[in-house]
Amino acid sequence: MTESTGEQALYPSRMAAGTMLGRQLYQRLSPPLVLLGITPTGVEIAAHAAQSMTASFDVIVGAHVRMEGHGIIGAIAEDGDAVIDSHFEPTFDLMDALNAAIDKARRAVKSERLLFRGQRQIRSLGERTVVIVDGHLVAPWKMLASASTARELGAGRVAAAAAVSTQAVKEQLSVHKLEFICPSVVLDPEGHSHPFGDPQDPSAERLRSIVVAREAA
Repeated sequence: MTESTGEQALYPSRMAAGTMLGRQLYQRLSPPLVLLGITPTGVEIAAHAAQSMTASFDVIVGAHVRMEGHGIIGAIAEDGDAVIDSHFEPTFDLMDALNAAIDKARRAVKSERLLFRGQRQIRSLGERTVVIVDGHLVAPWKMLASASTARELGAGRVAAAAAVSTQAVKEQLSVHKLEFICPSVVLDPEGHSHPFGDPQDPSAERLRSIVVAREAA
């Protein structure tokens, strides 16, 4: 377990992080595997992990459900049901706002799907071992929503993986009985300040992720 110092990157690059993750997945899980990178932050990591272990790769589109004053309370992946934090107990007067937040997340998924996959559907997952991959996990909801969707799409076994995760997220995934592989778990609930040595530019990362996802077609 690593304590976040904010002074040095955990990995020199996202490529290096994906390669290391791929080695651990190869040791833990039997092929054939399908790695699904959660958009946008898991795409590059999953692509490099898949390449390092000669596994199939694709993307799964997810969006957080956010409510003003409450922050992230859940997530949606593809056309699946919303996964909402069980500790969030909305009163009757918040139900309209909750439904609006879920609808907004669904619209985000639809628009993101066009960017990342176009009209193409996710590759067949039937009876295969599927690994949902993200880069830097500080909330479990997109991972849980993606795992649920993968099961609905017929995956035989579903596991979760990330290059970096907080201890809190690791524990939450364990509560949901989701097998989790992660080389670097940090204590800070906010995560690591500089997980990857690449420039930390969300716009550039998003653009690279779209290109990688399109190349998977």
